Amino acid sequence: MSRWFTQQRALSEIAAQEIELRNDLDRLSTWGKWTIDFIKIDKALAYLSKDRLTEEQRALLSEQIWQISRSYATDPLLILAVVAQESHGNPNARGRMQSGKFSGALGLMQIKLETAKKMGERFGLPIEKEEDLLRPEINVTVGTAYLMRLIAKYGNWKDALIAYNLGHSAVDKMLEKGTPLPTRYYEHVVSKYRNLTQLSFL
Repeated sequence: MSRWFTQQRALSEIAAQEIELRNDLDRLSTWGKWTIDFIKIDKALAYLSKDRLTEEQRALLSEQIWQISRSYATDPLLILAVVAQESHGNPNARGRMQSGKFSGALGLMQIKLETAKKMGERFGLPIEKEEDLLRPEINVTVGTAYLMRLIAKYGNWKDALIAYNLGHSAVDKMLEKGTPLPTRYYEHVVSKYRNLTQLSFL
């Protein structure tokens, strides 16, 4: 009988070790994915910004986008595809209307000051002037938060991206009237996302 108990205890210990090993492998797999994501973000930023970001800015922004993508369970390259479409990776970009007049959109994600102030209040992030939005780390934080809010509102990336471009009021009116939403902006972002995923990062 004692031999049976000994064998059962040994089997239980082996089972516990196996569970621990599986958990370790899962953790290593997760850490590996996070590391690859971080490298992708850094390389994509270098590719998009074309030396318009200092190494210090890029390192800070890579870490920030990595953290944001984890918090929102979002592919970081989707965020960078919006950056590519909005500013071509230029942190000092100033949006222009067809007339050439300044549109009010600023920085990597082309955020307007009024929108940025509202989003900043939600995070306790004081944004007071346009120059604040030319700081890449602030611009991307606010821009991504706004985009995620639109995704929560519309329930999908497509409508959210169109609203990011046209404004949610305009999209709401179109949806109410049953007017088809213009998809050109969305298609451009998707195209840029595919381009980023096809780059050789490693």
